[in-house]
Amino acid sequence: MNFLKKLILGLTPPLWSKKIAPLIKYKSLRRRKYKGYNPAGGFSYKLYPYVNLVKTWTNINVKNVFEIGANFAQDADFLREAFGLAPKDVYVFEAHPDIFKAVTQIHSFNAYHNAVFNENREIAFNILPLDYRDTGWSSIHAMGHKTQEVKVQAIRMDGFMEAHSVGKIDFLKIDVEGATYEVLEGFGKRLKDVNCIQLEAEHGEVNFPGHWNLYDKIEHILKENDFELALFERNEGMRQSDSFWVQKDCIKYAQL
Repeated sequence: MNFLKKLILGLTPPLWSKKIAPLIKYKSLRRRKYKGYNPAGGFSYKLYPYVNLVKTWTNINVKNVFEIGANFAQDADFLREAFGLAPKDVYVFEAHPDIFKAVTQIHSFNAYHNAVFNENREIAFNILPLDYRDTGWSSIHAMGHKTQEVKVQAIRMDGFMEAHSVGKIDFLKIDVEGATYEVLEGFGKRLKDVNCIQLEAEHGEVNFPGHWNLYDKIEHILKENDFELALFERNEGMRQSDSFWVQKDCIKYAQL
């Protein structure tokens, strides 16, 4: 009886609500399709608060999802399902050549083997092997690990949006290990054509080589382009945070 009680208690919140129920509700969270790979970032249910914010507190009708620094596009897949989109409505960008190849085999999204940046040119990109414990560490920056340098074509997003006739980006996710500010710069004036952004940013001293633009600069460029901070998450002592930003005219303010 004690065992049964412990089992039942173990299936109640937060375990049930945070881990088991989402797996039942969202097929995209089941990892069979990633067998043999090591997707970074854990289960994509961590994005659910952002989905809920969009559906509850904004007037955004999500018709497309863009993910920059997609890894195996597991987060893009969750967002696709959460917003009821088709694969053709999802755009993912991944600079790691081996991960990009896997993305094209796993998903039928619009996938691009590019590093999104603030310039259109070939750049050096630092990658880690697919069997490394965290495939999300690849970056334009040297990461202090035994990375391999590869050449990849970098693109600006304003040029991409123009070339592909993208009028609006409804939901943008950015996870690029220290290059978030450069990605935002690459949108130019088209940054105001993005309705909401979920992004990762660095804080304080970064113990890696090179110059990293930190959260304060990212906050500044977003506020300059009429974004409001809707959610901020950072564990104590962590050098990174996750935040969610929404264009001011997309927010549904409470009527007092």
